[in-house]
Amino acid sequence: MINNIMIKQFGKKDEDLHRIAALYCKTFIGGTYTSQDFESAANNINKHTSYEGFKGLKAKDENGTLLGFTYGYTSLPGQFYREKLAAQLSDQQIEWLIDCFEFVELAVDANVRRMGVGRKLHDRLLSEIDHNTSVLTTPIENNPAINLYISKGWEVIKENAAVISTDDVQVIMGKRIYQ
Repeated sequence: MINNIMIKQFGKKDEDLHRIAALYCKTFIGGTYTSQDFESAANNINKHTSYEGFKGLKAKDENGTLLGFTYGYTSLPGQFYREKLAAQLSDQQIEWLIDCFEFVELAVDANVRRMGVGRKLHDRLLSEIDHNTSVLTTPIENNPAINLYISKGWEVIKENAAVISTDDVQVIMGKRIYQ
């Protein structure tokens, strides 16, 4: 565990946006990401900050080093990813998307993984929303993430979901916030 983790909100034009985008790239693309990957990540994250119900959190140590971030927003009909999720779900499963918070990203610097940063970000983000459910996707081979989410009360809604493409199947997970 890391002591003295400071968790603060972030939003549009945040002073740490470039550090957040770089951490996104390192986490989800790898060390060989391009400047185009970086710009795309920064633009996408910044775009999401304007979505209804956006909540973003960043974790820093006492020296101001970015340790991780997480964010999400209200899932609404017509949104790109919401429609992709809905297309993968049965009539019964689609109920997960009613009054739903899309848990979009959670990334932790590789040097501090498994030290409680991700758990703290996860718990804090979900404690600050007022939706009945939350949904997320993660690659089917991302066992550390799947195990974290299951330990936090998430359940698998659908395995092997071709949310974006058949080449990148995902696990769709859900969590009931208010029951």
